[in-house]
Amino acid sequence: MRASGLALLALLLGIASPAGPGPLAAVAGSAEAGRELFIGARRLRNGGAPCGACHALGGQGLAFTASLGPELSAGVSALDPASLDGLLETLPFPTMTPIYDARPLTAAERADLVAFLVPAAERGPPRDAWRFEAWGAGVAGLFFLGLALAWRRRKGSARARLLARAARLEGGSP
Repeated sequence: MRASGLALLALLLGIASPAGPGPLAAVAGSAEAGRELFIGARRLRNGGAPCGACHALGGQGLAFTASLGPELSAGVSALDPASLDGLLETLPFPTMTPIYDARPLTAAERADLVAFLVPAAERGPPRDAWRFEAWGAGVAGLFFLGLALAWRRRKGSARARLLARAARLEGGSP
């Protein structure tokens, strides 16, 4: 549903055309350069934030697990390369507009990102992401268990120990 909604939004805004290749056909991108742009290993020319700062991309490992924006596999897999290029050119999303209005992606950066995103999105979201979350929950549980045990073994306040000592001394003298 979400992927088809994204494709419909792109068509309605005039970003994508259902007909064949558009401006992307003239520029061939590098998937490796697109990967570097996505994770921020290579800076975007106009200074925009890397995609991976906000978006996750399934099947790519922990470097691709950001969670501010949506996971991109489903949305990207619904778009053809020309439509994806048009979407990257205008970025009509409210959270992205302020970031990229003054820092648009260049044609070469868009081509590189498309060359990376299209095959990467075909892998789909990770099927075993629960394992990472389960490990995190387990580690957090052990941490809190350790805190609870340490709390039980604490010595108490110095004032309480001094008052108890004074009470013992007073009770023992005639």
